[in-house]
Amino acid sequence: MSTTFILTVGFLQTRKKQAGIGTLVSCTLPVAMAMLLAWTALFVVWWLLGIPLGPGAPVR
Repeated sequence: MSTTFILTVGFLQTRKKQAGIGTLVSCTLPVAMAMLLAWTALFVVWWLLGIPLGPGAPVR
């Protein structure tokens, strides 16, 4: 776990007294899934355009 995870739970508890790890996960999970979809789409577009993945690393 991240060292800031407990700090984030503590900050969340200043807003909601009954908040815990589950509350934090349920709040951040939609954002994490949206970022996963966005980065996957970006990678697919990158791959289809044939842009090199890095120096000396061709796509195909």
